[in-house]
Amino acid sequence: MTSLQVSAVRDRAVRGARRTLRAASIPLITAIQPLAGIIKLRISYAWSTPTAPEVIDNYTRGLVLFGRSDARWVKFEWRTFPMRAVITKETAKVPKSLHRIQRRGEMEVRFDQDFEAIIRGCQEGRTGWMWITPALIDVYREAYGLGLVSTVGTYRDGQLVGGLWGIGLGSAFGLMSMFHREDHAGSLAMAALVNALLRDDRWSVIDFGQMTPNFARYGAREITTSEFCELVRSRSRSKSLAG
Repeated sequence: MTSLQVSAVRDRAVRGARRTLRAASIPLITAIQPLAGIIKLRISYAWSTPTAPEVIDNYTRGLVLFGRSDARWVKFEWRTFPMRAVITKETAKVPKSLHRIQRRGEMEVRFDQDFEAIIRGCQEGRTGWMWITPALIDVYREAYGLGLVSTVGTYRDGQLVGGLWGIGLGSAFGLMSMFHREDHAGSLAMAALVNALLRDDRWSVIDFGQMTPNFARYGAREITTSEFCELVRSRSRSKSLAG
């Protein structure tokens, strides 16, 4: 077989594989492997628009849906990491510096209001890679309508100045994004979220995704993704039984 024939066979195989992948209903894992063969990040492409139940089901498996603003054909991707930063009632805490700001009472905190304004606020000031795309907002809007997404907003004189949103499954909350237009507005939303956990109001575990120094201030600790999946499933079951 000549080199031209080999090239033609290879091209046909590639085209066939692409057609197969486009038709596949399961995510395609694209390799992101750093040194020593340890996988830090896994990305799966979603070839069709996921439904809200699919988003929640995959979340219990450690997969989080992101938008792809720079993609022409594939608008979504699933991401997972080997470690997740979480807090429970045993580890949760509100930084002392926020206690004073909370006592001032200068901002009002509201739960589960203004989803559109909060998620679009999280788009503000972003440069480079933008994962909160219009298509992604549509998916999470559906989840919000089903009671599977929660928000925390901070307001000054009735105007939204900061907030956060995330997946709410049983007594588990998975933080997706947050923003602020005033100093401390985002931190007060986070403090309200943690206080709700400490009071046993709604949540018993909060998932921050990847660990950061800021999340560590609230008592976050790292667990493996497999441990995280079991934790989320157990908390969703316990909430269902309690309800």
